[in-house]
Amino acid sequence: MINVVGLGSTSAKDLTLEAVKIMKNENKNFLRTDRHNSLSFFKENKIDYTSFDYLYDEMDSFDKVYSKVVEILIQESKNKDINYFVPGTPLVAEKTVKMLIEKEIDINIINGISFIEPVLAAVGRDAVDGLLFLDSDANKFDFDTRRDTIITQVYNKRIASDLSLELQEIYDEEDLAYVITNAGIDDEIVREIKIYELPRLDDYNHQSCVYIPRSEGKNLNIILNKMSSIINKEDLYLNEDNFKNIKNEIIKNSNSISMDYENEENILALSLLLILLKNNEGLIDLRQIYNKIYKRLDKIAIFLK
Repeated sequence: MINVVGLGSTSAKDLTLEAVKIMKNENKNFLRTDRHNSLSFFKENKIDYTSFDYLYDEMDSFDKVYSKVVEILIQESKNKDINYFVPGTPLVAEKTVKMLIEKEIDINIINGISFIEPVLAAVGRDAVDGLLFLDSDANKFDFDTRRDTIITQVYNKRIASDLSLELQEIYDEEDLAYVITNAGIDDEIVREIKIYELPRLDDYNHQSCVYIPRSEGKNLNIILNKMSSIINKEDLYLNEDNFKNIKNEIIKNSNSISMDYENEENILALSLLLILLKNNEGLIDLRQIYNKIYKRLDKIAIFLK
């Protein structure tokens, strides 16, 4: 069995009694990384451990590192119980733990304090209305401007630069972001900057993240929600006349599409309106519509070839 233990997000003061008990149980201790302030507890109490930091230097991608860590842990645990310590808590932003779970081996999860709590404290925000949790390789369709968003794994300036460009496709470049480094630790740094300024900072490290407050930016869910509200408020319904008007407008706008002038926003709005009206009348099921569209995506480009 593998005891998977959270070290907490900051220093040794975050260690739980259960974590301390396990690290002293005479099993072999493994740390994904020893770049964590709680390491002082191991040293002060002369607790032996093996760190996997050397793999980060030997391998050229995080995925390879994580796969090797999991391979070693499984091999080490075949004939005896071992302890595996990770920063924060095991089930928040710990890919090696996710991989261990997927292997369906015998593990025992011991929670710690995640880095989310000190990040929220650093920016003075409450997550009660929804918090989106992403890492730095998220694409623009993963974001939701209705939710505060924490973006992890912003290790360096290059990642911050790529992230800034991605964010500017979703948010206004003047929208604010918080860059938090070493959240909850004595040398915590919190900076409020504009999204386009993210690449201007030079001191990102393995404990840096970006916090984006919700904004006025629009996305498809917001559009659908507003359209549904308008339909209900105005008591709109689908009859032959309304269907004919919407159909004629879609055809008219479609005929005006060209390489120089596009009318896609009108076509999309009208199509969504028709779909929502049909859904309200019980003529279609939105879930089935989404599923049908998704199934067609692999074939959608065939006619261009």
